[in-house]
Amino acid sequence: MRIIEGTVDEIIEYQTRTNQGPPADDDETAAPEKEATPTRSTSALDSDDEETFFIKQFVYTRAKDGGTANRVLTFLNRALDLKTVAAIGESDRTHDGYTDYIMVRDEGPKKYGAVVYVKPANGGLTLRLRPEDVADLDSHRIKLRNVAPTQKYAVNCPLNDDEAVDLALLLTERALDKVRGN
Repeated sequence: MRIIEGTVDEIIEYQTRTNQGPPADDDETAAPEKEATPTRSTSALDSDDEETFFIKQFVYTRAKDGGTANRVLTFLNRALDLKTVAAIGESDRTHDGYTDYIMVRDEGPKKYGAVVYVKPANGGLTLRLRPEDVADLDSHRIKLRNVAPTQKYAVNCPLNDDEAVDLALLLTERALDKVRGN
């Protein structure tokens, strides 16, 4: 942990310039309040196109270690098989102009926002699910967010190991079922 001295404005400026925000209340996996407009997206990570390269590069440059990067890419590869699209949006708060997360959306008509937000930096994963949507699952990997009852993104499943990736995919299917009306 690094201690930074300065006024509030100086600390905020430092965090903005270094792409380090204040710690979130729920282990930095919170979904954004306002969804970013997607600028770069792909529906497959096994192709050689520019968008696929960009998404992979995004994961590798933001991940803190190789294991996290591999789990995020494994999750994305398998999530894209569920007829979804992975997208990165724009942000004024980061040094490169992109968000610090990847949105996974339904491939169909865009009636809803993302079903999943994945943060390559720490493997954080936030889903468009409520506690009642996961009440039948007993896993220490599922973390419920302390959010308002109207908040759609109330479930986290950090990608800490391979079993968490499998569980995250099951939860992604549930979130997709909700937005698809299944």
